[in-house]
Formats: sequence, structure tokens, C-alpha cells
Amino acid sequence: MKTAAIHTILVVLALPRPVLALTVRMNAIIAAMEASTSTFPSPPVVLTTASSHVSALGTAEVATKTRAVGTIQARDDAKKLVIADAGQLHAYVQQVVNASPNQAETIAAAAAMTIRKNGAHPKSDLTVKQTVSQTVHAVAQNAKGAKSHEWQYSVDGGKTWTSAPPTTQASTTIQNLPSGTLVQFRQRAVTKTGPGDWTPPVTLAVS
Repeated sequence: MKTAAIHTILVVLALPRPVLALTVRMNAIIAAMEASTSTFPSPPVVLTTASSHVSALGTAEVATKTRAVGTIQARDDAKKLVIADAGQLHAYVQQVVNASPNQAETIAAAAAMTIRKNGAHPKSDLTVKQTVSQTVHAVAQNAKGAKSHEWQYSVDGGKTWTSAPPTTQASTTIQNLPSGTLVQFRQRAVTKTGPGDWTPPVTLAVS
């Protein structure tokens, strides 16, 4: 199977420096990721913990207004912790984008982030398109000597995969998908020597 050219797509965190703006930004990221657990099933920082760190930073910032000894240092320490959480979440989102680069914008937006691309948009070995509600049509690159094609989809960010019926053609229609969910799809060709590699997952928001 032909391997698609890989281009770097960078996730932009856009983290502001002022404490108030920082807390607002982090709360937006946390809320977005909490609403997108199927896309981000295993964040490296527990989101409720990250939220508590943001709250602590807000409290520490208010305390600095008293000019009491140690409040500035406490605020700065709390700020460093929030920035560290943001960095880990940013790296995690980048990993998810790397797994499905052709859906980079959708994935980044699900974490309240954006992307900055270097080079052209990558071409995928697999394309998916929703035809009607809860139904997706998938088309793969033709593989030389392919006897059949195997298909899988995941509704939990690639943690587990469900197999769809194999086909003799390099296309299939998958029905009864969960609506309002980001679903990942992948395909592999089977030749006389056995199954090939799975394509990189392609993510689609199914309605």
C-alpha cells in the first residue's frame, strides 16, 4: 500500500501570560476536553486536578493584593503549575493530531486549540464521508494484489476498535454509528501473503 507523505502539523496552544487571561484560557481548554472524552480518552493530567490548579491560581492572585509576605511567590508557584498542566495537555493533543493529521483542525478545536501547518495538507490512504445520518462511506487506496479489505472504527479515541464486514472492493459503507461522536476509521488490505498494515486513523464527526 502506498504510504502518504507526512507533513508536520503543529497544534497552537496560545497561552497568555497575564494571570486572569491564563485562567480563562485554561478553563476553556479543560471544559472543551471534558466535553470531548471520546477524542481525548486518556489525558496525561486529570482534568479535575488541572481545574483545581487553575482555581488555586485565581485564589493566589487575589491574595497578592494584600501584599502579604510570600503571596507573590505562592502566586508564581501556582502559575508555574498551571503552565505545566497546559504543556502536558498541549503535547497530548499534538499526539492525537499526529495520529489523524487529516482531521487536525477538528481535533484541535475539540480541545479549544488551533493548528499551524508546515507544508501542504497531508494526503491520506483513506477518505471517509458521511452520506446520511449515522452512516459513513469509506474509500481506500487500491493495493496491488489485494484479495479483500478489512475495516475498523473506534468511538473512544482509538483505545478499542470494532471490525466492520470485510469487502472485496476498496470501499465500504458503515451504518448505525453513534451520532454526535468523533469516530476514527482505519483500513488494511489482505493479499495472498496476509494482511498489510492498518492505515493511519481518519477521524470524522458523525451526526
